[in-house]
Amino acid sequence: IKDVALKTFDGFGEVKEERPLQCRDIMTSNGQIRKLEVMRLSDNYPSAEVSTPLQPSAGLLDNNAWAVEAVSTTDRVDSGAGRPCYQLLRAGPRGVLHFNPKDAMSCSAIVICGGLCPGENVAIRGIFHTLKSYGVPHVFGVQGGFSGLSEDANWIELTHDLVQDIHNKPGSILANERGEARHADMAQMLFQRNCKQLFILGGDGAHKGALQLATVLKSIDHECSLVAVPCTVDNDLMMVDTSFGFDTACTEARDCISAAYVEATCNANCIGMVKLLGANSGFLAMNATMAARNVDICLLPEMEIDLEKVLLHCEEVMSSKGYAVIVVADGAKQSLSQSGMPMEGDVGPWLRDQVLARFKEKGKPLTIKYIDPTYMVRSVKANAYDSAYASALAEHAVHGAMAGLTCVSVVRMYSKTVYIPIHACVTHAKRVNPLGRWFGRMAFTTGQPRFEPAGFKYPPMPKDDYLKKISTPLALAEILPANSTISRLQCVNLGDKFPSKKMESQLKGSLADQSHGSLFLRDDWWTTQSFERGGSTDNAPRNYLQFRRVGPSQTLHFDTNEPNAAAAIVTCGGLCPGLNNVIREIVQLLFAYGMKKVYGIIGGYKGCVLDDQWVQLTPDNVENIHKLGGSILVSDRGNPPHSEIAKVMQRRNVRQFFVLGGDGTHKGAMSSFTSMTEINHECAVVGVPKTIDNDITLVDQTFGFDTACTEARKAIDSAYVEATTNANCIGLVKLMGRHCGWIAALASIAARNADVCLIPEMNINLEKLMDYVTEVMKRQKYAVIVVAEGCGDTIISSGAGTDAGGNKVLADVGPFLKDAITKHMKSLKMPCSIKYIDPTYMIRAVPANAFDSTYCSVLAQMAVHAALAGYTGISVGKVDERYVMLPIHSIVDKGARKVELTGRVFERLMTTTGQPNLA
Repeated sequence: IKDVALKTFDGFGEVKEERPLQCRDIMTSNGQIRKLEVMRLSDNYPSAEVSTPLQPSAGLLDNNAWAVEAVSTTDRVDSGAGRPCYQLLRAGPRGVLHFNPKDAMSCSAIVICGGLCPGENVAIRGIFHTLKSYGVPHVFGVQGGFSGLSEDANWIELTHDLVQDIHNKPGSILANERGEARHADMAQMLFQRNCKQLFILGGDGAHKGALQLATVLKSIDHECSLVAVPCTVDNDLMMVDTSFGFDTACTEARDCISAAYVEATCNANCIGMVKLLGANSGFLAMNATMAARNVDICLLPEMEIDLEKVLLHCEEVMSSKGYAVIVVADGAKQSLSQSGMPMEGDVGPWLRDQVLARFKEKGKPLTIKYIDPTYMVRSVKANAYDSAYASALAEHAVHGAMAGLTCVSVVRMYSKTVYIPIHACVTHAKRVNPLGRWFGRMAFTTGQPRFEPAGFKYPPMPKDDYLKKISTPLALAEILPANSTISRLQCVNLGDKFPSKKMESQLKGSLADQSHGSLFLRDDWWTTQSFERGGSTDNAPRNYLQFRRVGPSQTLHFDTNEPNAAAAIVTCGGLCPGLNNVIREIVQLLFAYGMKKVYGIIGGYKGCVLDDQWVQLTPDNVENIHKLGGSILVSDRGNPPHSEIAKVMQRRNVRQFFVLGGDGTHKGAMSSFTSMTEINHECAVVGVPKTIDNDITLVDQTFGFDTACTEARKAIDSAYVEATTNANCIGLVKLMGRHCGWIAALASIAARNADVCLIPEMNINLEKLMDYVTEVMKRQKYAVIVVAEGCGDTIISSGAGTDAGGNKVLADVGPFLKDAITKHMKSLKMPCSIKYIDPTYMIRAVPANAFDSTYCSVLAQMAVHAALAGYTGISVGKVDERYVMLPIHSIVDKGARKVELTGRVFERLMTTTGQPNLA
């Protein structure tokens, strides 16, 4: 590729090679990038070509702003084998609008179709407020789904007062309904009301209905933008990372499974059985099962199931443990009904009866506690993640509609928010691949065998050629500007210095033969950061990083049967939700590989050199630690000499050393690795990045952050209740965030009731802040203020002291602000009381939610896979939705990842709070 270089760095960060980039360096031999076209109303109707009234701090985009799905040198497994990588239109505000937003004769409308989904009210509110920011005079909510569109009485004009607090309510203020009226009648009503933008929230059926409606609108020549926002707890739309509502539903489903576990273990000879939503796809059941970790059998719609094998395994589990937990997705009915037993009605009661009949036939005692939380998992308020996610999608939906896009859905794909043709979402349903990575992870969690009938083979997944008609091929030279660089980050492997044992993996027998070629790692598997462009004027050279994929290897560097060999785990730094999940999963997988001895080190790095701080961990004694907050290994800060740690590891014959922590912990891990190399000790040192601050560079997100944001939002909601139900009251919340404001910003966006949010990245003039707080109190008689702890080094000055981990001791900004505001209000003779909430340690000392629980499982498993394959001096993480190895040098000493003051998150924060520039 002309004028584009591949620069290879060794595991220590030194340049090893530089040469011209070849296509095969970043893609498979038959790989392809195609531009996925979207429909624009300007192709058929004259554009108003009005300049946008918005002045976003993150800037404006044009039609040449795009992102490409992350490219890889291996084929996809779970998201469609053989599928091209698509160049997609980036979502965001455009400088030139297709519609005149102040056209008093037109209106916009919102409709929700299908079942309920957490976050629908959040999306309604977000669409309304964004439309109003453009100046759209009339915004309607349509009750009754598509059926309600054709009836005048179902059109309700939305107002600020009506939508202001709906995000705190579960469900939808627009009565959802399945089914449709005649599309001709719907189109006619849109024409009569001169509706120019219709926003459709829903799943597969809603998206298909939008396409049918578009055809009729074209036939009557009515100009109307149709923009869909995916919302479904089934998470079954193609080309969507996850649909909003899924994260919340997983946490609710996980809690129901935990209840089934309690019933099963607290009643004699008992099975806890849970039926979950999932008519055509098993993502909810699969993810909730991985998050709960107490499930023995999970049955999905995508599985081919021999009932006899299921019943036999039930008997085996009950015989060995005396209890069992079974999860079944309602769509598994079709496969189970083909097992020769007639089925009528619901799959849950039917399966319960089959299991009871088998045990009665064998004369074995059994009770089954059956839980059907079907509608409970979706009829709840969105958690912090889904709330912020739904809000972002809603805003981008409006930006797309005002720019004249139509028949598009706004989605997050490989961590980028983009517009895609609705066709791309609905031509094929997204389904769990029973031969794929995620299914394999679930099966490892449950320990269940393959339930397919003898001799059954799954057909290959359909090749992705259905979008060729609306896409065009692109050469890599069109994607990568001249003088760009791909930086390949090699990882250190112990095989470079020590002879490999070349042991065949014991995991091989647990995976279906059909999946061996696609699941076991090869040395030439690389993934590259997503290519992107900001617009027509963005032609600057780029530097994209390329990482080694991580996963199980067929051949291991270590012999897991080596006598007296051991592995060790240590947690360092502050607490974080999910630490116990990572510990548990590392232990479970090490034993599955055949390891016989695993140590947990109490007290962080300090404990490494103290013999009485080493405890043996087994699958039995870590079985339920994921239900606990904190770390069973008692985290601590501070470092003894790493040369001493290396000597202890050598003396104890530790072959794999797993280090859980942040930037300082990873620096220590690298020092330990270097010291072990110097004394010729063969040991893989692998980190798992941990911090609730979410401030580690490169990775999509750190574990624990999602849980912390949900807990932080609860504190803000409490402050809002205090502020609004006490006279002349301010609710003040201080949240964690030493160097960056991710928790404060995301929790404030999710809560939507903060009037001021202060983060360390901001320049803050205390006098301007006091004046604005005074203005808010005069206007509404209450206020909610959120401040990140790092403002203790910006609003006020901190001393020069440091803690045991070398972190600067910050001044306590919460009490300072409380006193300053009280003094200011007193000087103005304005009555004011302040309710101060400091949940600092509450948001991190809790068990992980479903998202973080599953995320921790995968990170821990990846760490073990990498270590046993001999990789060392690395950490594991997720970059653009792919799990990779990160050389430690690539993430330490890079500074904290901060909230960009010119980025979309900060812009969304300012819009949500309504606060001015306080610099």
